[in-house]
Amino acid sequence: MHDSTSISRRAALGVLAAAGVGYAAFGPRGSRDPLARGRVQLTYWEKWTGHEALSMQRLVDKFNQSQDRIYVRYLSMTMIEQKAMVAVAGGSPPDVIGLYNKNLPLFAESKAILPLGEMASKRGLTKQTYADAIWRQCNVSVRDRDSVMGPPTLYGMPNTCSTMALYYNKQLMVEAGYDATVAPTSIAQLDLIAEELTVIDASKPGAGRFVRLGFTPSEPGWWPHVWAPHFGGSLYDRENDKATAASDPCVRAYEWVQTYPDKLGVQDVMGFQSGLGSYSSAEQPLLSGRVAMCLHGPFLVNVIKQFKPDFPFGVAPFPCQWGSDAATPPTGLVETDVLVIPSNCKHPEEAFEFIAFVQQAENMEELCIEHAKPSPLAACSEGYYARHPNPYIRVHEEIARSPRGFGYPETRVWNEYENVFRRTFERDIWQLSMKARDALTQVQTTAQAAIDLARERRRLRA
Repeated sequence: MHDSTSISRRAALGVLAAAGVGYAAFGPRGSRDPLARGRVQLTYWEKWTGHEALSMQRLVDKFNQSQDRIYVRYLSMTMIEQKAMVAVAGGSPPDVIGLYNKNLPLFAESKAILPLGEMASKRGLTKQTYADAIWRQCNVSVRDRDSVMGPPTLYGMPNTCSTMALYYNKQLMVEAGYDATVAPTSIAQLDLIAEELTVIDASKPGAGRFVRLGFTPSEPGWWPHVWAPHFGGSLYDRENDKATAASDPCVRAYEWVQTYPDKLGVQDVMGFQSGLGSYSSAEQPLLSGRVAMCLHGPFLVNVIKQFKPDFPFGVAPFPCQWGSDAATPPTGLVETDVLVIPSNCKHPEEAFEFIAFVQQAENMEELCIEHAKPSPLAACSEGYYARHPNPYIRVHEEIARSPRGFGYPETRVWNEYENVFRRTFERDIWQLSMKARDALTQVQTTAQAAIDLARERRRLRA
């Protein structure tokens, strides 16, 4: 078992200050539900809100009713990463925590969570159970005092996942003379179609001249770090613990990104986007016809079903610079929601029993259907596909099962890296105030300083 005392009091207080709340306010409490009496009571913290939280609550209720030994109390909360770390450091953690896979390197290296491999294998939950990219993201290699990576170790179990793909308006594709069943398979094709689908009213000035944009990398703009792998690049060299944002493939990717504000006009395209409708509305840019194609996740179908159920959309893997065909494994960002057990959990076996219940195909499929997300499992039932609200969910699952499915860099400093990347993208790359190579060189220098500092702290802790 990992020793939670490796999380320093100073680190805990720093996180506490960032979160603005103490761990004691979120510790487990007894339940008034009569069903809890006489059972081992567990507390489960999850980051979801809204209908996603309600879906998980139903699954928790199902578990509580399925047996008479364990009772799980479910709490939904924001800023879960900070609050969870503080709770573990303070000695009053929940029994199960729902994190993002990008949190695993920091939590694992800090010895804040337990390795789960032995408990998983006892229940037949192995690599073969899960989609390729999902399994890779749930396993983390912890670095020692000399920053040498250890073997991949299972620290999280998935409950849902998301993959990002190209969503497009099929009607507009047909009107432009394209076969709506065939999406662009290369960046060059994407650019060509985007130009043909862009409609401009030359009689209007500035941003008002755009009636519709065929595509822009800034819509919705939630994943500014996503483009490098579509050009053969990566932001991080995991083996050597090096930031690689300024490598040639990454530079090519963001030089391509800059072609859009360059040809559309920086201020004009920014002004156009500022007038687009909100995500959860009938004026969502793809639904309203203001944007013809965009990178998005499977959950977009929830908006489509609610506000425009007859909307004619298609989904395909986002194209790459080198092009692809049916035999080429798709490339795409994969995000995994993971369940972890804190290192000082009082009931780890019971906690994993609940986690294993979530992994059962029937339960996993039901949760993913309600979230409109792909399943993390390697295979799903036909009934699952028949009931899923996204008719293109197989596209998303192919990305999760692909060797080219990629996630966030496996480094404990990814939060800092992502923040500096996002700021630089919005301020310098997208607004063309710096050339892509110069901007990415600054990002790489800043990110590497954070990586080096983490390496030194690792050595001192040891």
